Amino acid sequence: MVARRPQGERADAMRARIVEAALAAIREQPVANVQLAAIAERAGLRPGHVLYYFASRDAVLVETVRVAEGRLADVRTAALARVSAPLERLDVYVEHYLPDDRHDPVWKLWLAAWLRSPAHADFAALGTAMDARWRADLVAALGDAVAAGAQLDDDLDAVATRMHVWLDGLALHVMSDHIAPAEAVAMARAQLRRELA
Repeated sequence: MVARRPQGERADAMRARIVEAALAAIREQPVANVQLAAIAERAGLRPGHVLYYFASRDAVLVETVRVAEGRLADVRTAALARVSAPLERLDVYVEHYLPDDRHDPVWKLWLAAWLRSPAHADFAALGTAMDARWRADLVAALGDAVAAGAQLDDDLDAVATRMHVWLDGLALHVMSDHIAPAEAVAMARAQLRRELA
């Protein structure tokens, strides 16, 4: 029998507090090192109290990815809407996609989620949904560039797939501290210009 988790505004506030604690802990150390006790301590709770709101550490991490990605998506959508020039919109997309630095908690969570998604259905489902939202924004931005006169060597979906693979590779190098974030953004912009011959 699955235990029912508490509902209501107070429970939502406690879950949000736990998620914020998880994000802060993840910024400072690898996801694998962030244990339930550390999240609980940052939230000012006991580990058992965290488990009152979440079924497990993994459940905390899944919710943390969902919340962090949701925030990113909202900021990205607003930023893209403020830009009318198609190439500038693609530049904004790149800036929002790539990690801010090697301690970027959302990218740390994504890397952990990717590694665990084959064995963890919640991570896999969340990853698929979030990737679809990123991809839709990229396809729309590429479509606007084509409508404005840019030429693509391939169809929109193929170019979007190629660009996501390229961006993911750059992100891994930023997270490994091999490439500075600004350098990664410049490389991604240059690759986009090559795609939009």
